[in-house]
Amino acid sequence: MRSSFASTRFPTPALALLMLAAPLLPSCSDDAPADIEGTAGAPSGVAGTKAGAVGGASSASGSGSGAGAVSAAGSSPAAGGSSSGGSPATATGGMSSTAGGAGSGSAGSGSAGTGSTGTGDVGGAGTTSTAGAAGTSGAAGSAGTSNGADCNSVTDQKVLTVAPSGADYETVQAALNSLSKTNTIPTQIRIAPGTYEEKLSIQIPNITLCGQIGKASSTILTYSDNANTPNGSGGTLGTTGGASTTLSSDDVSVENVTFANSTPLGGSQAVALLVNGNRVQFRNCRFVSFQDTLYVRKAKQYFRDCYVEGTVDFIFGDATAVFDECTVHNVSGGTAVTAPNTEQSVAYGLVFLGGELTAVSSIKAGSMALGRNWGAYGSATFLNTTLGPHISAVGWVPMGTNMLDTARFAEYKTSGPGAKPGSRAAQSKQLTDQQAASYTLDKIFGSWVPSFSR
Repeated sequence: MRSSFASTRFPTPALALLMLAAPLLPSCSDDAPADIEGTAGAPSGVAGTKAGAVGGASSASGSGSGAGAVSAAGSSPAAGGSSSGGSPATATGGMSSTAGGAGSGSAGSGSAGTGSTGTGDVGGAGTTSTAGAAGTSGAAGSAGTSNGADCNSVTDQKVLTVAPSGADYETVQAALNSLSKTNTIPTQIRIAPGTYEEKLSIQIPNITLCGQIGKASSTILTYSDNANTPNGSGGTLGTTGGASTTLSSDDVSVENVTFANSTPLGGSQAVALLVNGNRVQFRNCRFVSFQDTLYVRKAKQYFRDCYVEGTVDFIFGDATAVFDECTVHNVSGGTAVTAPNTEQSVAYGLVFLGGELTAVSSIKAGSMALGRNWGAYGSATFLNTTLGPHISAVGWVPMGTNMLDTARFAEYKTSGPGAKPGSRAAQSKQLTDQQAASYTLDKIFGSWVPSFSR
């Protein structure tokens, strides 16, 4: 269910809007590109290395019914969720089902006005239920939309289809290569369920990568490169070059798709998606790897109702990136969930609005920090987020020679067993109501209003 803070953040539609034993692996910062390495320096020492993870990944169980497909990077089945009435049900190990009855539930008796109606990703099998007239405070509305029309319902744009057979293209890259890098025509690239093993480079603006409703966990874009993969010139690809998918164009939307890296657990930094395009938004998407899963860089990006899975620093980078009602799931032990490298002049770094931080039961309680500052001024903020028992009492730790004194780490009304405001690192902040009020999408993103936030 969307938190009460979510409704107060956006008063009008215009403003509305994831270790048994292992050797230490190099930090993501060991491969920092020159343009973002300056303030961070080269992390060293115990705190500056990222703890790798060894062992098989445990299943991540979701709530409700609908067993999902096995993910590409580490056999972590994603279970779908079922929802009833007008409230969304969030899957702990899979995707979140948006309000309005996605899954196998019926309309139920919930209050009709508590959420947007529509269909969401239910992990795997499942059927879309009709919202009907739920509750007593009004009609729940018709099913079929989720915070705006799903990409599959768009009829006024150019459409290219991708499928293993019987479509315009058999690979996603082939479809992308058919378009100009200066494309100005809004274009849908509709991707049928399947595992697409391709190292993708997305350089086309004004496109939507569109998976089918409820099929994100079985629509997988993956590759097996990682930081230690030879580059053919006597060196290695490094963290950046090892990314399965690199999205560098602006004005891109993605729905109902999984980005994965099929490097096994303990196999070095393995980025599933590196995104450095501006005004890029994701909805009902999954990001699956172990170390360094999701690399957000440079620009403004928005993630709505998404699922991020990993072990060490698995959301990291210097972007201004908002994670709105997302599930962040640890599948093995590590050091920290996030590693921001925000530049000093950038007001907002990694921002989590609602959502939850979860973990497999084998992870020791209190063993994961919320974040560590890859860059000296790294910024990460959790507002109204539910924190699992795997989150440490101190909450925040430094990376390498960086100090918490310069980092910008904060929380606001976090809850759950991992929420321990009285024990947090002294350099972090517990925001006041007035300070938290500045974390609205219009203040974070300025003139850009992600359509997925409406």
